Amino acid sequence: MKETKKIIEELKQRRNRPRIGLALSGGGAFGIAHVGVLKLLEEIGLPIDIIVGTSAGALVGGFWASGISSKKMYRIGKQTEWWFLAKPIVFKSGLMSSSGIEKWVNRIIYNKKFSDLELDFAAVATDFSTGELVVLNKGSLAKAMRISCTVPGIYQPVKYYGRLLVDGGLVQNLPAEVCRNLGADLLIGVDLHSDLIENEVPKTVVLSLIHAATILQRQHEIAQLKYVDVLIQPKVGRLSQISFKAVDEFVELGYIAASKALQDLNEALLLIEKADS
Repeated sequence: MKETKKIIEELKQRRNRPRIGLALSGGGAFGIAHVGVLKLLEEIGLPIDIIVGTSAGALVGGFWASGISSKKMYRIGKQTEWWFLAKPIVFKSGLMSSSGIEKWVNRIIYNKKFSDLELDFAAVATDFSTGELVVLNKGSLAKAMRISCTVPGIYQPVKYYGRLLVDGGLVQNLPAEVCRNLGADLLIGVDLHSDLIENEVPKTVVLSLIHAATILQRQHEIAQLKYVDVLIQPKVGRLSQISFKAVDEFVELGYIAASKALQDLNEALLLIEKADS
């Protein structure tokens, strides 16, 4: 870690340093592992210029972009009753609204807008009518985070500027390409489904549906890896995507995975330095 910090300090002194991007994938409760990744990035002092998140990645990324530290996110995770996320397919009449997510987020970030942020942030969503990828990076931060988490079949699509929008995981669950397009010179990607095939066969209807959807997503995620310079893959597969109480386990797994990627980060930073010299 000392070597990484030294490289980063030298990088910060450069007048025209590369813009560093962070792409955070979706994955339900798996997304809590992002907090562990961010904890490591805070410790080494890596300057992040662009964050793009999908679903749970948009939630964690949006919090961090608005100034919420990994330590505070950990406390939030431990204290929050995740009823609006943790009870899929349990309704008596119709679909649930995801408005509770937006209200909850706004209480934490004090109604911040994208224009209030000190770094670039975007949340990925899907147009539920056309299947088009939609990048949300203007207006209400909480609404964008909510929309990116609006899982179809669980929550009602959100009407936004004349479009019906849902979870971005349908089109780009690991939003690496979007992050590149927004100007990332060096891209760190956090992939939450790398050990999918190591999972046991799901034992409930809910878990089977989630697992089936994840299998469909996986090929799209793999296609996104070509855009990533430094890949972080927390091994969260032994847990469940609805295990929202396993905060400590997820954060630890995210931190461990980020620590293992430090050498790759060092090499990527040095490679850019050599290319610019």
